[in-house]
Amino acid sequence: MVGARDDGARARMKRTAAATIAIVAMTLGILAAPAAAAAAGASGPSATTGIVKAADLSKFQAGNIISDAVFFNRSTMTESQIQSFLQSKVSSCRSGYTCLKDYYDTSRTTTADAMCGAYSGGVRERASRIIYKVAQACGINPQVILVMLQKEQGLILSSAPSSYNYRAAMGQGCPDTAACDTRYYGFFNQVFGGAWQMKRYANPPGTSQFFTWYAPGKTWNILWHPNSACGTSPVYVQNQATANLYYYTPYRPNAAAIRAGYGTGDSCSSYGNRNFYQFFTDWFGSTQSVAAPASYPVSGAIATEWKRMGGAAGGLGRPLAAAAIVTDPNGNGVAQKFEGGWIHSSSAGTFSSRTAIMVTYSAAGWLRGDLGWPTSHTVCTSNICTQAFAGGIISYVWGEGEGVSTLGVSAAAIEQEHLARGGAAGPLGAPVGAVQVVSDAKGSGLARKYEGGWIHSWSGGTFTTTASQMDAYSSAGWVRGSLGWPTTAEQAVTDPNGNGLAQGFQGGWIHTSESGTFVSPGVIMTAFSAAQWVRGSLGWPSSPFVCTNGACAQRFAGGVISALAGEPAATHAGVTEAAIDQALGAQRSAGSTGELEAAALVVDRNGSGLAKKFDGGWVHSSGYGTFVSSHTVMTAYSSAGWVRGGLGWPTGAETCEATICSQAFDGGLIVYSPGKPAISILDVGPDELAAVRAGADAGLGTAQSAVQVVTDPNGNGLARKYAGGWVHASSFGAFASSTDTMTAYSAARWLRGYLGWPVAPENPITDPNGDGTAQQFAGGWIHSSDAGTFASPTVVMNAYSAAGWLRGELGWPTGDLLCTGTACMQPFEGGIVEYLHRKAAVSRIGVDQTAIATAVAEQTTVTESLGEPQAKVQSVADPRGSGLAQRYANGWVHSSARGTFVSSATVMAAYSKAGWVRGALGWPTGAETCSADLCTQTFVGGTISYTEGAPATVKLN
Repeated sequence: MVGARDDGARARMKRTAAATIAIVAMTLGILAAPAAAAAAGASGPSATTGIVKAADLSKFQAGNIISDAVFFNRSTMTESQIQSFLQSKVSSCRSGYTCLKDYYDTSRTTTADAMCGAYSGGVRERASRIIYKVAQACGINPQVILVMLQKEQGLILSSAPSSYNYRAAMGQGCPDTAACDTRYYGFFNQVFGGAWQMKRYANPPGTSQFFTWYAPGKTWNILWHPNSACGTSPVYVQNQATANLYYYTPYRPNAAAIRAGYGTGDSCSSYGNRNFYQFFTDWFGSTQSVAAPASYPVSGAIATEWKRMGGAAGGLGRPLAAAAIVTDPNGNGVAQKFEGGWIHSSSAGTFSSRTAIMVTYSAAGWLRGDLGWPTSHTVCTSNICTQAFAGGIISYVWGEGEGVSTLGVSAAAIEQEHLARGGAAGPLGAPVGAVQVVSDAKGSGLARKYEGGWIHSWSGGTFTTTASQMDAYSSAGWVRGSLGWPTTAEQAVTDPNGNGLAQGFQGGWIHTSESGTFVSPGVIMTAFSAAQWVRGSLGWPSSPFVCTNGACAQRFAGGVISALAGEPAATHAGVTEAAIDQALGAQRSAGSTGELEAAALVVDRNGSGLAKKFDGGWVHSSGYGTFVSSHTVMTAYSSAGWVRGGLGWPTGAETCEATICSQAFDGGLIVYSPGKPAISILDVGPDELAAVRAGADAGLGTAQSAVQVVTDPNGNGLARKYAGGWVHASSFGAFASSTDTMTAYSAARWLRGYLGWPVAPENPITDPNGDGTAQQFAGGWIHSSDAGTFASPTVVMNAYSAAGWLRGELGWPTGDLLCTGTACMQPFEGGIVEYLHRKAAVSRIGVDQTAIATAVAEQTTVTESLGEPQAKVQSVADPRGSGLAQRYANGWVHSSARGTFVSSATVMAAYSKAGWVRGALGWPTGAETCSADLCTQTFVGGTISYTEGAPATVKLN
């Protein structure tokens, strides 16, 4: 049992004690010990006739359980032989069960990789076919797979296998420390995954060197048992096949297990590797030898290369033909075919070529074609593999079929370029390394290092890159980085802007001039080329390409090019050190100009440019221009996040007029009064400042004060008082407010209250309900009409708007917002709007002064005349409900959502004593009525009753 196959995470060790106990209790009791079974008559779900004891366990070698030649010999059994073997082990199954000989599964198609070749899946494949096809694809002995199926789940001999036995047939993805990984469930997934894992343990070419802790050729301390208290013993692991078995089952059988045969040893005995050896030997013979085809010997240099590739157990497999001498104008040599490819030996060396290479090589004419003989081993990087030939290269992607040949990419092409550059006497000098094969997703090719640079050869051509440019190329990741392969020759450039070198690459250019050597990626080069390249106003690059949080920029002699991720680059000519010096000389408002720091490239999503610090402040240069900022401005600018904050870059010079100094930025304004700290105001610019200064033009009359700089949690801004009102400017804009509106605004604590800053102009309103004005603020509205001028918060406005605003039944506001505790209300001409704290407001149509007057006129049966009103209608806010109330000479009138009702002085005496509307009775719910001698009035919380001449009494519900 093993963990899920994974190149990047160590396959987890197997086994718990339950997984390694003796055969007598193996995996759900599938196999009983032969001796015990014979004594009992060999009945039950296990069949014992499949074992013919032949193994001499005294010959078990812990360091050589099975040889590589046997383990990786895929040719030991045909599909029909595997099926016959399965049928011979179990003649019949128990009713209701399916034995392995009769089992079918749906297999899936897999692509080739470093471990296994491609597998063509099928809808319904017999177990024997799956075993055979996996053995061929992965280069594993099918006998090994059969033994593993028995060792792990007892499937070969079981006459009653469970569904779980098939789901976890090879123990693949079933670590000791957790449940089996469901991704590896299923017979096919188990057989293919287990075989794949056995090949992965060898770290084949194209994979990482991950599995090393049982590597062959070394001595390892191997546990006797999962219980570490049983100790370890040193084992010299002689071959890869034995290492694989220890990766799969990391325990060595002790002497007691060996003596026990198929029986049980002692408490420190483990049996997995003993059982593997014993089953294999009893069923298939020696684990150490396999007859090599005598007719196809492998010798000499070809044998050396074959062994380097793993011999018969490696990717090449067994030889399929004898070595042949090849005579050709391209050169003479020897070639030999193997199961997984060829080995060619010529004056260029001896190199193996896997099948993926050979398909393309053969199509190109083999060694007799333009490619000629192989000149290198195959080099793989990630899943890209490349092999060099005398006349070109062949590259392929693991699992994606045949490769692609590229003629002309060769050592000869590199040498020709070297000679064209003057050879060893030229600027490149002598070579300092062999030709390298480079495999990469951007393209594969060859490269060679020289004393004075490199030569690269790929499908795009063969080009020299001298040492002055190679440092930058290497820093950018060489061919594997963003630049990729060279696409043009290195060219010397002579220009009035300066002389230098330039070379194009797949992903950009490298330029070398007096300013230095710098890489410019493709996105920069598009804009640079459009600006006439080095011959234009930008001149040569003068800094590295820099990226910060998705914003990128590069500095040039005559400006900056910037880009946001995924967007075209923008050119900013004139963003230079010279522009900064010129601006500093022209704008002295920053104070002292003693230089402290050199200009620095600033890269940001708000835009990129240059910034330079001086004694008296800073100078910033961007696409908006070049501007000086004083220390006063810089203090506020820094607090607002500098160029990286909401303000962005300066867009204008710092200026002073009257009592206000200001500087415009892309995202707002910084303002201050001389001698006082500056503040930043987002989304306010020179136009808003001008509007604050031009209130007279808006009909407000003459200014009554200087422009005020206002700092507040509701937002910063500007304000100025005029004879006929005020002008306010904030991030919402600049808006005038009349004197009437300002009265209510001031009562609501101005911009520091819940209304905040104005967000819209004051608008005149004409409506049948009456004319007036209305102005919106951040936290509500102010309405002014014949009824008065009143502020309404947003919560009230929501209900007011839903009721039709002033054009609806509510009409204009008639009073201020009133709050008592958590209850708030505001009266309108046609009703009220009420709400509780943190709850939505509701409108109450008809709770108004008209309703009170009507009730006074109509409800006279008991009270006769109420007399004259003794006070104005008052607003009442209460958590039990809000409304209106008015006192008269002989009683009161109350109007709420319950209705509008008159209460006599007699009722009011008891009502007041009971707490009025704020007491337990709450609001009246009916008119005061009399029947015979008893008069009553109902309330939300009870009734008030009285007889004529006697005090009223309260009865609560």
